[in-house]
Amino acid sequence: MRYLLFVSLAFVLLAGCSPKIIPAISKSDLRFWLPDLRDSVQRNNYRITISTGKMNITGIWVVKQMDESWRGIMMNEFGLKMFDFICTPKTCELKNVTVFANKWYIKKTIAGDVQFILEIDHPNYKKGRTAHRNWNNDTLTITGKSKTLQRFANGEMVMHNKKRGLTYSFRKMEE
Repeated sequence: MRYLLFVSLAFVLLAGCSPKIIPAISKSDLRFWLPDLRDSVQRNNYRITISTGKMNITGIWVVKQMDESWRGIMMNEFGLKMFDFICTPKTCELKNVTVFANKWYIKKTIAGDVQFILEIDHPNYKKGRTAHRNWNNDTLTITGKSKTLQRFANGEMVMHNKKRGLTYSFRKMEE
């Protein structure tokens, strides 16, 4: 009888002192691409700046989803095309690359960065599944092996390629 009383008293005390369980935020709740930032039917226009330690390239990035791939173009403010791309969770291919960027190592870096930006939420994108997601002060930060992608409350998005020292800043343009 004493044992039953002791166990029930201990249970009541422990149940009353247990920590409050806060539901964990799942990765699906921390999606980088929100509907107001990217439309899957219409084309999406962004102002983009690619920065290195020595220079900045500014322009317009136009992206549209077609079937299971994202197709797009980057051009400068004068309308000169830098490159076209086709991006899926498995590959990203640059086409019609301008002369100064038409080197294998530049194309490989840009293709990997574009794929990281566009496919980060896709369940079949391997780097997106292993990336760490953190929500802090209205900023979503997704950290991969050598890349960091951030979405700020004001709608600005920034991707840092730490390995190559590149920073991509982009903001959706109003039509």
